[in-house]
Amino acid sequence: MRPILLFATFTMEKTTLKIHCNLNSCTSSDNSDLRCSNCKVVRYCRQEHQTADWPNHKAICNKIKRSRRKTEEEETASPDGFMSSMNPFEISVGYFWGIHETRPYMRARMDLVTQLLQVNTLVSVASCLEHLRDMLRLCRGDNLGVRDIIPGLYLRLNRDQECYDFLKCLSFLNLKNEDVIKGIEVFKSRFECAHAIAVVLLKLRMLLDPRDVLASSVYNTEKLNYDTVRVVQDSLATRSPIWSARPELLAQEGLAERIKLLETQLDALFKYIDRSNKWFWKALLEYEKYLAVPVSAYSSGSREEMVLLIHHSRSWIETEGAIKWVREKIQ
Repeated sequence: MRPILLFATFTMEKTTLKIHCNLNSCTSSDNSDLRCSNCKVVRYCRQEHQTADWPNHKAICNKIKRSRRKTEEEETASPDGFMSSMNPFEISVGYFWGIHETRPYMRARMDLVTQLLQVNTLVSVASCLEHLRDMLRLCRGDNLGVRDIIPGLYLRLNRDQECYDFLKCLSFLNLKNEDVIKGIEVFKSRFECAHAIAVVLLKLRMLLDPRDVLASSVYNTEKLNYDTVRVVQDSLATRSPIWSARPELLAQEGLAERIKLLETQLDALFKYIDRSNKWFWKALLEYEKYLAVPVSAYSSGSREEMVLLIHHSRSWIETEGAIKWVREKIQ
């Protein structure tokens, strides 16, 4: 049995992360840094909008405030016994779950992440990622299963390259700029289903962008130089930031072959995930239904695991064309 992650249920919407005012009716794109002083993860363009949004924000804001206070209390608590004269943050990094006195702190911090994940803002998701990466540093054994949550957060933040590097180097966390187009066998052997799902979305984003480029009228009617390729790329709503970092991959020469390679890899990964958990892909098309189901203990391949995987899959809904691709694959 894998660790049980205590996730609150919430409604996933087809939207991107909020980076401006949290009031739903506000259309301002001002980069005001007026934040809620309690939860610290939502922004407003003016005080009046913060006041107007309070009835909707109050419940989760108070939950976050309580969870943060509990985490801070556990962090500063003086453990009994041999730990009383030692600082575990200095001498026990990497082994926090093996020390019973530090487990309440890890549980409290996990609960804080659970509450923060209910807030659909850039600040909140970035905060969750920071918490979970540090928790993995403190407990390399990952008894709370945070490694299954981290990839989806990277993808929600459009940090696709860092997501791929993380998945490739879970044991050491020190690989950078790995080639995302390389083979996929490593993700079909030792990796968890949650990680393979993240790789599928990462590669799907890479597939959908060059498909758009290849379908553009300009691309198909003239020989393009490097500068023209950049113009075509910039005119499209790129889903994968990897193309922006490596625009040469969108060059005409070899683009069709790169698309074919990504399609082949995605087909293989799609089938691998379907074998690993036969419930997941169909459930993703009904994500709202399964987000209302509480997470419980699970075994690999079970419906209970599927529920947890859906809770990790908000990045799929926030990626244009991703759910459509899944629907076409199932039909």
